[in-house]
Amino acid sequence: MKKSSKILAVILVIAMAVSLAACSNKKESADKSSSASGDKTIGLLYDPGQDASTTAIKEAKAFLDEKGIKYKEYTGTTVDEVSLAVDSAIADKVSALFTPSDNTIMTAELSIYEKLAEAKIPHFTGADSFALNGAYLGYGVDYINLGTETANMIADVLVNGKDTASLAVKQFDNGTATINKEICEKMGYNFDEISEKYKPYCQKINEIKTGEAFDDGLSSNPASALESGKLGAANAEKSFKVGICNYVDDASLNQIVSSIKIQLDKIGKENGVAFEIDYDNCNADSNVMNQIIAGFNADKVDLMVGIATPVAMAMQSATEESKIPVIFAAVSDPVSTQLVASLEAPGKNITGTSDYLDTKAIFNLILETIGA
Repeated sequence: MKKSSKILAVILVIAMAVSLAACSNKKESADKSSSASGDKTIGLLYDPGQDASTTAIKEAKAFLDEKGIKYKEYTGTTVDEVSLAVDSAIADKVSALFTPSDNTIMTAELSIYEKLAEAKIPHFTGADSFALNGAYLGYGVDYINLGTETANMIADVLVNGKDTASLAVKQFDNGTATINKEICEKMGYNFDEISEKYKPYCQKINEIKTGEAFDDGLSSNPASALESGKLGAANAEKSFKVGICNYVDDASLNQIVSSIKIQLDKIGKENGVAFEIDYDNCNADSNVMNQIIAGFNADKVDLMVGIATPVAMAMQSATEESKIPVIFAAVSDPVSTQLVASLEAPGKNITGTSDYLDTKAIFNLILETIGA
C-alpha cells in the first residue's frame, strides 16, 4: 500500500511539473504576441456602403490578423456619422486610423482632421486628396498618370476602333506617399526622419499642406478646365461625343478629369479629330447621377466616362441596351463589383483604369510609424 502511495505521489509531482511548464509556455507565447503588437490598436474607418472599401478592408483585417495586431472598425455613411465614429476612435485611444480610397470619408476629412491631429492619431488613407484635406498621409497611384492612360483608352476605342470587351483594364504601381507636413509636425514627427523611414516602402514621397487644390501645373493648360467643350483639331472632319460624369468634387478625381481632357486634346490634334466633351459632376447624389447618365444616353454620345466606382456601375446598368462603350477611371476593384469578367478580358462594353490600393504596402508605413 505504501509503495502504491509513493508511485501515486510521483505521478502527481510529474503531472504538476508538466502543467506548470505548459502554463509557462502559454505565458511566454502570449508575451511574444503582446510584444509584437504591444498595446497598439489600429482603427479601420470606412463607409460599409462604398464598394471601393470592401476589398481593402478585407485585406487589412487579414494582414493585421496575421501579424497579431488588434484592430477595431469604425463606420459612417454621412459626414455626421463619420465624425461620431472618429470621436469613438479617439475615446478608444487607437494608435492610428486607416481608410482606403473611400469617397464618403474623403468628403468628411475636412471635418475630422483637426481633432485627429489634436489627439495625435495619424490618419493613413488610400489617396493623396485625403492628405490635401488634412489627413496625415495619402498613399496610392499617380492620378495624373491614371487620367492620361484613361484618355489613351478612350482614344483606343473611338479613334483606333478597339473593342472594350477585349481591352484589358489598366492597373498602376502604388508607391506614392503624400504627407501633410502641417499634420506631420502636429503629430510630433520630424518630416525628414519619417520620410527616411518610409523610403524602403515608397517610390516617391511628396509633401503637401492642407488646401483646396493641388499645385500640379494642370490648371495652366486651358484644356484642363472642369467644363464641357471641344478638344482636339480645330477643323476636324471627324468628331466624337464623350460624356464624362465625375462622382464628387475631389482633388484626386478632378486631377483625373483634367488629365483626360489634356491628353484627348493632344490626341485629337495629332490625329486630326475632335472630342466634344459633355462634363458634369453629380456630387455623390445618385438621383443626379442617373439624370446625367440618362442625358448622355438621350444625346447618343459615342462613349461615356465614369469617374469612380458608383458612376461606373450606374453607367454599366444604363447602357445594357444601348451598348454605348464605357471607360471607367479610379475603380478600385472592377472584378468584385462585377464591372468586368476579368482584368485581362473585361467581356462587355465596359473597361478602364483601376486605382487598386496595395494594402500591405500602406500598412508597412503604419507599423513603421507607430512602432508595432
